Amino acid sequence: MPTDPRKLRSQRLRSVNYQGDALRLGMNWTEEDLDKPQVLVDSAYGMGHPGTFHFRPLIEEVSNGVFEVGGKPAVFTVSDICDGVAQAHEGMSYSLVSRDIMAAMIEIHALGHPHDGMVLISGNDKSVPAHLLAIARCNIPAIHLPGGTQLNAPDYVTSDQLWPMGMAVERGELSQEDFDQAQHVACPTCGACQFMGSASTGQVIAEALGLALPGSALVPAPLSQLLRYARATGKQVLNLIEEEITPRRILTREAFENAIIIHAAVGGSTNMLLHLPVIAREAGIEITIDDFDRIHRQVPVLANVKTTGRYPVEYFWYAGGVPAIMLELRDMLHLDCLTVTGKTLGENLQEIEHSRFFAERISYLNNVKASRREIIRPRSEPFGPDGGISVLRGNLAPGGAVIKAFSVPKEMHTHVGPARVFDYEEAALDALRDRQVTPGDVVVIRYEGPRANGMPEMYFASTIIAADPALNTTTAIVTDGRFS
Repeated sequence: MPTDPRKLRSQRLRSVNYQGDALRLGMNWTEEDLDKPQVLVDSAYGMGHPGTFHFRPLIEEVSNGVFEVGGKPAVFTVSDICDGVAQAHEGMSYSLVSRDIMAAMIEIHALGHPHDGMVLISGNDKSVPAHLLAIARCNIPAIHLPGGTQLNAPDYVTSDQLWPMGMAVERGELSQEDFDQAQHVACPTCGACQFMGSASTGQVIAEALGLALPGSALVPAPLSQLLRYARATGKQVLNLIEEEITPRRILTREAFENAIIIHAAVGGSTNMLLHLPVIAREAGIEITIDDFDRIHRQVPVLANVKTTGRYPVEYFWYAGGVPAIMLELRDMLHLDCLTVTGKTLGENLQEIEHSRFFAERISYLNNVKASRREIIRPRSEPFGPDGGISVLRGNLAPGGAVIKAFSVPKEMHTHVGPARVFDYEEAALDALRDRQVTPGDVVVIRYEGPRANGMPEMYFASTIIAADPALNTTTAIVTDGRFS
């Protein structure tokens, strides 16, 4: 705790709020607690999906860490929705806007009560960017604790594969029994989905920005290491309060460039092109899609993880996770960026190199006879030549359009075909199901942008095309909606 209590917002406001102490003493607070630094512990905990179901012990361990070093935690919750559950119906129109609502609620919790710092716990598609946005906006000492990933399923089945499998059942190409079995095993534990979609990408970005402890992104959720990260996070936020290290000291332009470099190297979700510029704007920094385009053209894909690669992201963590990627790209990164450890990125990496960090994780790979270099490729032998995200411009999108070229079949890198225009996704889905879309067509789905319909993901339409051998390498899709 700072030697001068006047540095603490909580203590300054006690002198003007004659009611506040009494209200806290109406709970389990003591008079000694009132004098301590007040830490908001806010999470996306809920019982609606596996991405947050396991957060109670994390909340407890963060709180224990805060207590252990002389702080007083106050626990709040703003739960999120799961984009997987929201797919294929009107629920997807609520997904993107939920980010801003969650961020606003975190701001209300952080500043509506006199907190001196905060720890935010999340791991899913919109809760992670919401928390990073709130951290930048509130600008009080803060750390993000990523919620971890699910364990892998038999045969590396992941929940996103159920879409093409379900359509194969409809076509009579897969038995209902085989589909049911895949459904029962695809999500064997709590945590974010096992592929590098929006949720996993968000956790990686939180660490790459310097807002999460080194190595904390994508910890397999059932492992005790995640609980230890939670305890360490609770303790470390008190150091940030003591040293007056606020998020905007960490969130420099160079930190955002580091994050984009790592985004490229892991083949991250295109949704981050929506989130990262907004987070940067809250920190007073301008990041555009052109920054992604420029950096992605220079950085190879090193992570051999699903959906484009072989391995679930659980193995990415075993192979060394974000620090392993950073060490491969060390000469490209801004190593003097400050992080929530209170040290620079370069200092963090140097400590990790001379610790047991990698040895402890890589030993898990012995169980599956996989090598670290299969999962996180050396820079000399990348999984892909560049980060794969390209920005396109033309008469259809003068302000720019984004494509994840790394995931697109090479046959479709250049394409000319007749446009089949649909005014909403459902119309396109009907046409695809009825075989009215033919090889060579360009499916245009419009009026699905943020003003029109909340900018839902066009996942179902793209999955139908990708799952159909006749359309997969012959048919394009263009939309003002989103993709992961």
